[in-house]
Amino acid sequence: MTSTSQRNGQTILELAMSSKNVTSDMVPVERTLLVIGSKNAGKTSLIHSFFDKNERPKPTLALEYSFARRSGKSLTKDICHVWELGGGLVFKDLLSVIVQKTGGRRLSVVLVLDLSKPDILWNTMEMLLEEIKIHLENVPEIEQYNQINVKNVEDKKFLSPLPIPLMIVGSKYDVYQNLEPAKKRVLCQCLRYVAHTYGASLIFYGVNDAVLVKISKEMMSHYGFGTPYPKNHIYDSNKPLLVPAGSDCFDKIDNLNEAGSIRSMHKYKSVFASNFKQVDNY
Repeated sequence: MTSTSQRNGQTILELAMSSKNVTSDMVPVERTLLVIGSKNAGKTSLIHSFFDKNERPKPTLALEYSFARRSGKSLTKDICHVWELGGGLVFKDLLSVIVQKTGGRRLSVVLVLDLSKPDILWNTMEMLLEEIKIHLENVPEIEQYNQINVKNVEDKKFLSPLPIPLMIVGSKYDVYQNLEPAKKRVLCQCLRYVAHTYGASLIFYGVNDAVLVKISKEMMSHYGFGTPYPKNHIYDSNKPLLVPAGSDCFDKIDNLNEAGSIRSMHKYKSVFASNFKQVDNY
């Protein structure tokens, strides 16, 4: 004989599962954004845009924290923790604090690069990405949290993504617009190559451009709250780039090297440096 206890038509198992679901719905989803980049690149302005703050940005001292809330799928508001690393590479050792604190779980890196200073752009990008990789490698048993939907399947074998999501922001787009078309093309193609190789999203941003501010908020919201990517894709070097992770294609990123040569990060670095001589001033 089988006996099942009931309460108001529900079995104990059903009541337990229902209670568990309610408890789960009461727990907010928490994600973390780590915003890094060269000094005075506009990191704080980007964060203020995300938070809808109109106040004048103040210089960031070492590592600063802020947060935002948003209604999500749970009954409580989801939380996005935002850490900003100031001083360019001066305080790079503090990156380990956030990486170790989160263990890489629900952590995304926002790398802000100053388009008005292409002479320090590549070196800054290269060194900060290397620092992030080193700190992630020191996280025991880190999982692969960067789930990229690669549009071109053939590109997958050439990707070397970080284990966590990465968003690359080219700031000060208004100054970039004054570059010669040929220089724009080189800069865009090189950044697209880097972003696609790392499985990163890439956008251009200007604090005084309402459209670009809106796009940056949508992209930050994607990584901070799990909302959808912005709908449009822009690959034209004469326009502000908008390239969600995995949507680009190596064949569409014109090979800047000689016909038949092998694509590599080293070659794109050489092409970039030949057009924008790099100096050590981070």
